[in-house]
Amino acid sequence: MFGRKIESKLRDWRSSVVRKPLILRGARQVGKTSIVRKFAEENFDNFLEINLENKDQKEYFGEAKNVDDFVKRVEFFTKKKITEGKTLLFIDEIQESVDSLNLLRFFAEEKPNLHLIAAGSLLEAKMYGKWNVPVGRVEYMYLYPMTFFEFLGAIGQEQLADDPKTTHSLLVKHLIDYLLVGGMPEAVLSFVNDGGFATVQEVHERLTVSYAEDIDKYASPTERKYLQLIMNFGPKIAGSVYKYENFGDSEYRSREVREAINLLQRVMLLREVPSINSINLPFVLKLKRAKKMVWLDVGIVNFTNNAQFDLLKGEYGGKIMEQFVGQTLVAGGFRRGVELVYWSRNKDEGSAEVDFCFQHGNKIVGLEVKSGNTKNLKSLFSMIDIGGDKVIPVRVSWDQFGVERYKYSGKEYKILSIPFYLLERVEEFLI
Repeated sequence: MFGRKIESKLRDWRSSVVRKPLILRGARQVGKTSIVRKFAEENFDNFLEINLENKDQKEYFGEAKNVDDFVKRVEFFTKKKITEGKTLLFIDEIQESVDSLNLLRFFAEEKPNLHLIAAGSLLEAKMYGKWNVPVGRVEYMYLYPMTFFEFLGAIGQEQLADDPKTTHSLLVKHLIDYLLVGGMPEAVLSFVNDGGFATVQEVHERLTVSYAEDIDKYASPTERKYLQLIMNFGPKIAGSVYKYENFGDSEYRSREVREAINLLQRVMLLREVPSINSINLPFVLKLKRAKKMVWLDVGIVNFTNNAQFDLLKGEYGGKIMEQFVGQTLVAGGFRRGVELVYWSRNKDEGSAEVDFCFQHGNKIVGLEVKSGNTKNLKSLFSMIDIGGDKVIPVRVSWDQFGVERYKYSGKEYKILSIPFYLLERVEEFLI
């Protein structure tokens, strides 16, 4: 099992004196179950796992009247004793039982020393409406596809990032491999074992089919056609902006498309990036403007677009690197989702758009993605002119790390230049 960055967060949770039951959130097949098993093996004397997708287990544990009854049933079913502080209890596919989910609220009070993690592949789709999620009684962590650094670790090349000045060309080579493989653990494992891309594509195809089949598990009959449209067309516009109306050249209305996208965002297959038009904090989202789409995984995006060759050329190269940047920034939100936006001036003020923005302390990081050789940063300069010291300007490209100085329209600008392969460390470089 590959190492994941979230493991350090899980260890912090294990030792916390204010620990609550943990719900691990993430899309299907991002490795939630595997990482819990690895965490248990390395940090606990005892590991008890139940899976409520199993009908017999769902019925048996769903009949538990209270926390003590549930714990006794776990011990009877697993034939193992729970020792608080030394045992990790894992409830997988908890979305299959509303009764078990509701019980989580009482574990923090009645069994505060019991380490309990719950997860569910489609939990996000049910955490609304009639489902009574125990807000304030549980903690959350988010797991995303493997990042580039995690990919480097999987192929035994993590040391390359320690001295990027001398390993630049190798890091670029491995990043291109990562763009094709993506971060889905099964795809990475296939690449590690086989060394080629043919079996990786087979994995991507299986994952794409399984996500489409999942629609029937959480969508009503009237929602399915809209969700299928998003599933088919979404990866094709990953890294670019879109509007709800006539999405994918359909005749569907804005409301139906918006609701379908929101549902797929809840199951974490995509992330919408809304726009802002000011440099003030907190962000004031312009929700009626076009959004930018970041799909779950860059490897799946390339597979869907049949873009295994000439990956980085032309307009598609720009979109795929925006997908990579968006996916990488999103993956940094272990404890809470990263608020990611893009900045766009009002049309009557001139044309200017900065690809991604996020808050860093009391400042805004404005991040321009440059997949080609161009160093045209007029939009970023415009953002700096408006925001001044409130803005931390960053250019992300294939170039090496450095601080660049530009002269434009009689003004001087200092821009932090970060290579794509170091993007995960962006906050280390911000001042």
